[in-house]
Amino acid sequence: MVQYQGNSGAGGGGEHIHMVTLDKTGKKSFGICIVRGEVKDSPNTKTTGIFIKGIVPDSPAHLCGKLKVGDRILSLNGKDVRHSTEQAVIDLIKEADFKIDLEVQTFDKSEESNKTDSRSNGYMQAMNKFNQEQTPNNNNNNMGNTGTNRQPTVRNDPRRNQTFSASQRIKHVPMHYDEDDEDTRDMTGRIRTEAGYEIDRASAGNCKLTKQEKDRDKEQEDEFGYTMAKINKRYKMMKDLRRIEVQRQANVPLGIALAGHKDRQKMACFVAGVDPNGMLANVDVKPGDEIVEVNGNVLKNRCHLNATGMFKNVEGEKLVLITSRRKPNDEGMCVKPIKKFPTAADETKFLFDQFPKARTVKVRKEGFFGIMVIYGKHVEVGNGIFVSDLREGSNAEAAGVKVGDMLLAINQDVTVDSNYDEAAGLLKRAEGVVTMVLLTLKSEESIRADKEAEEKKKEEAKKEEEKPQEPATAEIKPNKKILIEVKVEKKPLGVIVTGGKNNHVKTGCVITHIYPEGALAADNRLKIFDHICDINGKAVHCESLTTLKVHQLFHMTYEKNVNFTVYRADPPELDKFNVEFMKKSGKELGLSLTPNERGCTICDIIQGQYPEIDNKLQRGDIITKFNGDSMEGCTFQVCYALFKGANGKISMEVTRPKPTLRTEAPK
Repeated sequence: MVQYQGNSGAGGGGEHIHMVTLDKTGKKSFGICIVRGEVKDSPNTKTTGIFIKGIVPDSPAHLCGKLKVGDRILSLNGKDVRHSTEQAVIDLIKEADFKIDLEVQTFDKSEESNKTDSRSNGYMQAMNKFNQEQTPNNNNNNMGNTGTNRQPTVRNDPRRNQTFSASQRIKHVPMHYDEDDEDTRDMTGRIRTEAGYEIDRASAGNCKLTKQEKDRDKEQEDEFGYTMAKINKRYKMMKDLRRIEVQRQANVPLGIALAGHKDRQKMACFVAGVDPNGMLANVDVKPGDEIVEVNGNVLKNRCHLNATGMFKNVEGEKLVLITSRRKPNDEGMCVKPIKKFPTAADETKFLFDQFPKARTVKVRKEGFFGIMVIYGKHVEVGNGIFVSDLREGSNAEAAGVKVGDMLLAINQDVTVDSNYDEAAGLLKRAEGVVTMVLLTLKSEESIRADKEAEEKKKEEAKKEEEKPQEPATAEIKPNKKILIEVKVEKKPLGVIVTGGKNNHVKTGCVITHIYPEGALAADNRLKIFDHICDINGKAVHCESLTTLKVHQLFHMTYEKNVNFTVYRADPPELDKFNVEFMKKSGKELGLSLTPNERGCTICDIIQGQYPEIDNKLQRGDIITKFNGDSMEGCTFQVCYALFKGANGKISMEVTRPKPTLRTEAPK
């Protein structure tokens, strides 16, 4: 709760009730801060209610000129809030649209009270108190050239009782000032310098010099109004004041760490460390320096966290710091000086992984970019910030920026998930040579044309596939029946196949090995696990042919050419199983094997050696693992050594074709 002292008696003429309408169109808020408090009317009476405790500069509340700190809000949009809680009034303000109507009670509105009101200007209070303590004997100060001798000011009269009221004091303050008057201006809010830069009223750039001080000060004011005479006068109680100027560079961090005051009751902004790779590495800034101003923004008596945000929002290529150098043994900074800084990382590097076609463009900002951006959506990338227009002849146009480009980053700030206000703010604050990451996207018409062309290409490819191929050169494609013609000229085909009605494979004839000397190997189109559906136009009906007759089809002598209808399953249609038995020392397995890229294919079995082999294995099976060792791609010598030297328990993994029936039963 906040208490304000004042006379609010109904008959005392110390209060005024009026209506105020605030419109926040184009602003973020109405600009008032409220609190529930009380005003003492007399030693025995008080008035409670909702009071204005703060007004944001340049807000609707500030610009209307009808509100001040300490005003009591009686009603809001016609609703009585005199007995409402603070949160209830905040909720009413949030629920309101762009306008609110306030019924306001102002206490002590006389001109004299305004000039000394403790709520209107804290800076004035501090200055008056300081002058009382510093100049007690300055009784003959001439306040102005009015043509008559005037009485000494009450404030500086040591004979007067120091407990006089504000209304008594103000009677002796002159109404006109000359250059030698004390600086009693309002120091709240902002003001523009002659160069057009906006600074705080309490900044050293707005400090008032007397005529004598101006005559002694030969220095030309900079764009922020600074001269060392002004700086020394504004901060005359501080030690070793310095003005430091730095030209800001694109993509180079400022390179300082900030810290607060050791005493938690005090607020200050100290330099905790200087990065040797930053912009301030080569200027006169050291750990322990207190920063009191930057570009006309007062940081003295402000939290270092607020100062961090202020540094980020400072505009312009030039950075002017006002610092105070403290002695090494002076207490102040809350941390020890920082000596190690993390290595700088490129925050935009991942964008080139996410958007391989992104490019970097550097544009020099000379007053304006010449770029207009919007928040929109594109079918390729979704929502984002896009370039909507370019100024003809601008640096952006010359650098290669195009309308429709997606803006991915500005310097080291990524804008992929930014809204319009954030992206526009980054463009506005950027200075010098600005590095942007852009992605050129296709127009919707171009995308539609590409899709149509792709669909047309697929249709043409489909039609091309449907056209009959020349069997002599036809390519075997997966999951389709293909007719091929193989030139043999009485050479053996050179294959091992499985299939037959008395075989473990009864649904089709499948190749399980191709000899490198045969005609099929020379043709180089057939592969292991290809399903042979017919030979020279006659279907291979394994369900009605014995294994011997199926094998004879591939061991016949053909005069010139042989036609095969082939089906290549993708993935291959296979059955895998394990065979385990005990091998006796000196007793052979009874298997004749031939190695290939899939393992070792059984080309013959000697019956009567081991029942497990006789009952489970057949000609054409492929042994892919032997006692856990893979047989794929092994040479004949390696396979022979493994099988010959093995004794005891033998474990073999066997792969056998299991094709789908693709031939019609014979009529």
